[in-house]
Amino acid sequence: MSTTSQFFGYAKWWILAKLGKRVPLVNTMCIHYGCNLRCRHCAIAGMLEAFPEKRVSLSYDDIVEDMRMRHDQGTKIVYFEGGETTLWRDGDKDLGDVIDAAKEMGYFNVGYTTNGTTGRIFTNSDVISVSLDGPKEIHDFVRGEGTFDKLMDTVDGLNFDGTVYANMVLQKGNLESIRETAQIVRDHPALSGIVYNFITPPPYELMPSIEEKEKAVEEIRTLKDEGFPILNSRKGLKLMTTEDWDGRCPRYVSAFVLPDGMHVSGCPMTGTDSCRHCGYAAVREYYLVDKGSPSTIMEMSSIFAMSK
Repeated sequence: MSTTSQFFGYAKWWILAKLGKRVPLVNTMCIHYGCNLRCRHCAIAGMLEAFPEKRVSLSYDDIVEDMRMRHDQGTKIVYFEGGETTLWRDGDKDLGDVIDAAKEMGYFNVGYTTNGTTGRIFTNSDVISVSLDGPKEIHDFVRGEGTFDKLMDTVDGLNFDGTVYANMVLQKGNLESIRETAQIVRDHPALSGIVYNFITPPPYELMPSIEEKEKAVEEIRTLKDEGFPILNSRKGLKLMTTEDWDGRCPRYVSAFVLPDGMHVSGCPMTGTDSCRHCGYAAVREYYLVDKGSPSTIMEMSSIFAMSK
């Protein structure tokens, strides 16, 4: 699909939203909870231990049905999350099959997140987000021994004509590694840039203070001014230290489906204490897109909106 067609498709979505026909722009699909890692900031493992009867995976038919429903409504983007997305299977179907199905339906932009350690990469998507939480020592501290080298081996071996970007979760333990992580991304030819998020608790003991967040954001803004490939928009960064988004989050912009089949508008944390301490960068960008910020739309569109 041409860039022009996609531009007018997005413009139509925004105009209809302003006229009151609000449908999700992004379909965020948490396709299963399975993962090969136990990262220090991830609450999924604890949640599954507390609720062992919980359904942990969507079927291929579930995923396709939901994607088709959302696309028919007017949703333009679909992202697959986990757990670790590359481990998802349903019989002979894997992540590559659901990416193909999304592309065939006509989604403008299809992407997924991965920790990059499973040896499985699907290059039929438009964008791949890889988790990078610091240089080797710090990343391994957050995600487990040997994970940095496995991730770098994956990125080094990529043969992919789409966009690959790093996603860093800022938390107590890696706040001093912001610049060094940006340097790793800048110096790697396969990586287009980095997005910084703050951890959304739990666990609360890893959540930076407001003062630590302000210092981190100032450093990130400095890096962006220096020409580092920071993918957070400038206006989005200004909003990163504003925590309580319960009353301002444009929930309609992003639809969530969870592995147990639950559908949520905005975020699974809506209305909880976690929502009041939101660290998710995309919420700020959705807010600015909803407000029609030209600069944010321009900064975000090439990587997060268009087909490869």
